[in-house]
Amino acid sequence: MKKIYMIRHSAPFVEIENYEDYKSISWDDFNRNMILSVEGEKNAQKLIHIKELKGIKNIYASDSYRAIGTAKYLSNNNKTKIILEPRINERNLGVKKISELPKDFQLNSFIDNDLKFKDGESINEVYKRFNEFINELLHKDEEKNILVIHGIILLGYLQKNCDFKTDGKSFNINFNNKKVLDGNLTNPDIYEITYDNYKIIDIKRIKK
Repeated sequence: MKKIYMIRHSAPFVEIENYEDYKSISWDDFNRNMILSVEGEKNAQKLIHIKELKGIKNIYASDSYRAIGTAKYLSNNNKTKIILEPRINERNLGVKKISELPKDFQLNSFIDNDLKFKDGESINEVYKRFNEFINELLHKDEEKNILVIHGIILLGYLQKNCDFKTDGKSFNINFNNKKVLDGNLTNPDIYEITYDNYKIIDIKRIKK
């Protein structure tokens, strides 16, 4: 059996809504350069005390500052390097500014996984690149891997592999009739995915 720990990054310093004119902010720059808040740093540091996240050689992160900032404590504690992997980067929304997104775009993306805006990505396209990387990991020798990723990627993966319901704000997710998530993701949020012969046999949310 193999395990992959999928961790949603810790809380960022400034949410885009804090800007008075946030709908005019360049989304790509803001998204990639968002650093962790003071509280986010503290919560990321607490990850080193979770027993399941100890003794793991391979730690992967997206190229966003908040993902790297979350992974650095685990990297230091496990005495290993962070590996940046483009296939676990945040979803490309296809916009220059958040104001361009249609109303209820996130909710509608979970209803129609092929939905995308302009040259952005659909949930299906994000899942395809992410799942391709997961399959590569499962064919390697390492029994455990850590991925520090983003909410949409994590939720997209859970949607494809679980009983999944959402109203766009909160989520009701079950795997094999066992509750995985009832509510919303937190920052950070940790999920242990267990595989046997490349098939998922268990999904568990780890309490911090």
